[in-house]
Formats: sequence, structure tokens, C-alpha cells
Amino acid sequence: MRRRELFPTDPGLTARMVLAAVGTPVLVAGALAALVLVAPLKVVGAVALASVIGAVLREGAGEASGREATPAQWPALHAAVERLCLLADLPKPRIVIEPEALPNSWIVGVARGTSRLHLTEGLLARLEPAELEAVIAHELAHVAHRDASVMTIVGGPGAALLGGGLKMLRAGGFALIGGLVAAGIGWLATLGTRALSRYREYAADAGAAVLTGHPAALASALMKVSDGLVAIPAQDLRVAAARDAFHLLPTGERERLGRLPLSSTHPSLRARIARLERLEASLQAARPARVR
Repeated sequence: MRRRELFPTDPGLTARMVLAAVGTPVLVAGALAALVLVAPLKVVGAVALASVIGAVLREGAGEASGREATPAQWPALHAAVERLCLLADLPKPRIVIEPEALPNSWIVGVARGTSRLHLTEGLLARLEPAELEAVIAHELAHVAHRDASVMTIVGGPGAALLGGGLKMLRAGGFALIGGLVAAGIGWLATLGTRALSRYREYAADAGAAVLTGHPAALASALMKVSDGLVAIPAQDLRVAAARDAFHLLPTGERERLGRLPLSSTHPSLRARIARLERLEASLQAARPARVR
């Protein structure tokens, strides 16, 4: 089966993703152009410095901290990934086991079109095989949609401005002003990228449902991961929250409470479950009745 058939486009989601993907860079470019026209040269220089600092800070984001899972150690896991990659017509990612009690997963795009699938020990211990397969399919759907590249291109400039601007807030004079301006532009830009991230989570959920044929398995996995996050100490959640844009479920405090603020990187759990339940119902209706 071709990849387009496995991962069909949702016109409504696509339109919103395009709007967020185009509008975010335009917002950043427009704000920077206005800054150059009206602000003192020292402030412009401070904003440029903030962007450089932010880019350097982002350089190590998503680096592997766990151990690579070998086929000899994890034969069933590798078999499941290989089977799904074959169905999805995707190259097999490297599999990294993270030594974290947090039940979560994420995919990281690296050089030359390869990717790295991260699964935490907490996730592996909590999920049944069908649920884990659904989670892996969700992450592979992100690869099929090239989400890592899209989010880096769209969100990179704004995230660099925000991160660098916040780092410069302790300085004085023009550096402080430049940091405030950079952080303000970056924060506005992240609203667009986080909206884009939310839409892409819906698309990855749908892709996983089609790839496995069991939307209910992913819904069950999401609920188990959500329950597991509640039991994790808040300090550990804050450390992991820096990776929320990559996670199957976010660890940020507001998302854990089920709210959907503008700054959320993911749709609410309730909304995702509802969509998956509708997909499950439609798949069940499409299956031929058993002959008795």
C-alpha cells in the first residue's frame, strides 16, 4: 500500500496547518522588519545576539541520553518496529530506551533522512503489546508527515528568539531591552508553532489508527500514559517539559490538567480520545459482518 493511502490528508487539518505554517514565519519576519525600521541600532544588535544565543541553546535539543536497543536485547520491539515500517514504507529508525520512569515516547529526526525513536522504560513497563505498537505507529506517522523538519523550519526562528531573549533578561541597558523584545517576538511566534503542533498530533493519531487498524489501542495507551504522568513527581515533569513538543503526551502542568491554553503543544486528551473513538466506530462499521 502506498504511503499516501495509509496517511490520507484531512482537508480541514491541512488548511489549519498551512495557515499556522505560513503565518508564523510571516509574523516573525514582519516584527523583525519593523524593529529594524524603528528601533535604535543597539537594540537591533541585542535582538540579533539573542537569536544567536537561542540557536546555540537549541543545538543540543533532542540528543539521545539513553541506550540504543539492540535486536538481541529487544527482539519483539524490533520486530514490531520493522513490521510497521514495512507497512508504512519508511526506513527503520534507531530505537533508544530512555532510563526514565515517565511513560512517554518521541521521535527525533537526524541527518540523512534517518530518525531516532525514543521510548522510556516507564512506557515499556506500562503498555500492552498492542498499545505499544499503536504508540510506535503514532511516532512513525510523524516521520511520514516530516513533522520534525516542518516544525524546525517553522518554529526554529521564534524559539531561538524566545530562548535567547530570556537568557539576556538578566543583563542591563540595551541588552535587557533587546532581550525583552526578542522574547516578546519569540513568544508570539510560538503561539503559531504550538497550534501547528496540535494539528499535527491529530494527523499522527489518525495515521496510527489507519496503520494499525486499531484506534482503540492508541486511545488506551494515551489514557495509561496520562495516568502514569499524574504519579510522577512534579520536579521530574518540569525537567521533561522542555521536550513537550516531541512527546506523545505533554508533561506541562496545564496540559496535565486537561486544559487547552494557547501555549499548549498538544490537543487535550479528551479531544484526542474522542477522535480516536470516532475512527474506531467508522472502522468497525466498514468491516464486513461475520457469517455464522
